[in-house]
Amino acid sequence: MVFPGSPLALLLAVPLGLLALALVLYPLVRPTSHQVDASLEGGGNLTAVPSPAVAPSEEETAARAALHEVELEYQLGNLTEADYRSLRERYLRRALLAIKERHTREKELDALIEERLRLLREEDVGRSNGI
Repeated sequence: MVFPGSPLALLLAVPLGLLALALVLYPLVRPTSHQVDASLEGGGNLTAVPSPAVAPSEEETAARAALHEVELEYQLGNLTEADYRSLRERYLRRALLAIKERHTREKELDALIEERLRLLREEDVGRSNGI
């Protein structure tokens, strides 16, 4: 028989307490990128590294943060599945719209760079022909 305060009780309580603590804290410390990627079900990777040319907008960052928070709240049991799906869909649309806008800005910047390179090449060809 195990009595409170006995060394055997302490040997049983400490590992069980650590195990319980690990189970409670695991959802908070695991990488969130895997959580969102799994929830997208092949719909795209919102956690990809952004292009260095154009940084994510505040709206994109906020939508991504909201997606992470909704996922966490659902995993913690604070949201019903219907609420989770509704909120996830709303924030996913916002994030994808912001990503699309960033992609459009990147394409415009690429076109501007290409035009500038074309002009520089034409100037370079003109100089080399004039020499």
